[in-house]
Amino acid sequence: MEKSKSGSAVRSGPGRQMLRRCVVLAAVFGIGVFAVLLARLYQLQIKEHEFYEELAIEQQLRSTPGSASRGAIYDANMNALAVSATVDNVYLSPAEIEAYGEDRALIARGLSEILGVDYDEVYEKSGRTGSWYVTVARKIESDKADAVRAFKTEHDLRGVRLEPDTKRYYPNSSLACHLIGFVGTDNYGLEGIEARYDSVLSGTAGKTVRATNAYGTELLFNQFEEYRPGEDGYDIVTTIDSTIQYYVEKHLRQAVEDYDIQNGAGAIAMDVNTGKILAMASLGNYDLNDFLAVSEKDREYIDEAETKEEAAERLAAAQAKQWRNKALNDTYEPGSTFKILTLSAALEEGVVDKTTTVNCGGSVNISGYTIHCSNKNGHGLQTLVQSVGNSCNPAFINYGLRIGSEKFYEYMRSFGLMNTTGIDLGGEAVGVFAADSSFTQLDLACYAFGQNFNVTPLAPVSYTHLTLPT
Repeated sequence: MEKSKSGSAVRSGPGRQMLRRCVVLAAVFGIGVFAVLLARLYQLQIKEHEFYEELAIEQQLRSTPGSASRGAIYDANMNALAVSATVDNVYLSPAEIEAYGEDRALIARGLSEILGVDYDEVYEKSGRTGSWYVTVARKIESDKADAVRAFKTEHDLRGVRLEPDTKRYYPNSSLACHLIGFVGTDNYGLEGIEARYDSVLSGTAGKTVRATNAYGTELLFNQFEEYRPGEDGYDIVTTIDSTIQYYVEKHLRQAVEDYDIQNGAGAIAMDVNTGKILAMASLGNYDLNDFLAVSEKDREYIDEAETKEEAAERLAAAQAKQWRNKALNDTYEPGSTFKILTLSAALEEGVVDKTTTVNCGGSVNISGYTIHCSNKNGHGLQTLVQSVGNSCNPAFINYGLRIGSEKFYEYMRSFGLMNTTGIDLGGEAVGVFAADSSFTQLDLACYAFGQNFNVTPLAPVSYTHLTLPT
């Protein structure tokens, strides 16, 4: 330690060097920390800007989905089969009911009287103060919606709200019900064309965007609200002719009654030149506007159930049965209607012609089994044309045997019997056949006149687009 001229002590030597080192280290450390912070800020504010911006928007805004108008379904002559109309949903905002001190009993009483909903249920919902949205009623008609609006205005209620929605209507009730199908409460297609083309018909829903507070709930006195419109669904024009559909259903219903059919029936009308389906009916049918309702007979059976669980099972089974499209989902043994295919294959292969004759003695023995003709006395010697007119089983067995098992099986494939047709409806069944590896002489004999295998009622559609073996 030395003294300066003024007499003050001056630090010298190692002490002064240590001070300089501390200053340098502090500066380097400070610059390093600043560089790290700067790099982090660059990452957050520049590189990840969009991510955090979207996150902030999600925290600051709440969106409530709206509904797009579902596209209409028309028949071939532009007659409406399914249309949509605007309705309203009624919901409560319990947080606002509490904040504004609104009378919960008054709200419950008023809405229960207007909408026919349970008073206690509405009162309980109005007390869920942690919520801003509790549904009271969905898809109400304009008269009830107007009554709710008048009730709101009369009592200056801010916690009771309405929002627009759409509801599906079917002008012809049950006509072509299995083809058209229906939608659920959320406007999603559940059956038929409504389900198959749901993405086309439904469109894109709009939404209402509102500001929220730090907890993610809506601001009590919200000044920001924006509606972002969606896009309505597309219309669909079908090949169905409503007039033909009406008469097909009418006569099918009469046939069911005349022949006392217990398990329902199906029918298809088709343009044989194009394969277009002009009508498709399945009985029993149901009202598309009330698709959950079942027949009176089924209702009685359900009411006889001993427990609620059993009643629910019976109801579900009855609904599934009435929604089932027998013309599409079921199979049957074609019988003599199949003989035209056996004949066409035989003619194509050249194993028969107009000069062919065959003798029918009333039955024929194949692999130890006796197969009878409908005429037990036999048709005797017949020409090809006569055998077709008589729908003679032994004659067609003869034609099938001439074709041979392998070639006959190949024709069944080529006629499209073993595949679906690709119709624009869900749930199409596939026929039931013996495997080609186990297709016996007896199988061939029975198949030749349309027995011992199953096809769908829709299978003949494929006959109009034949791809025969070469």
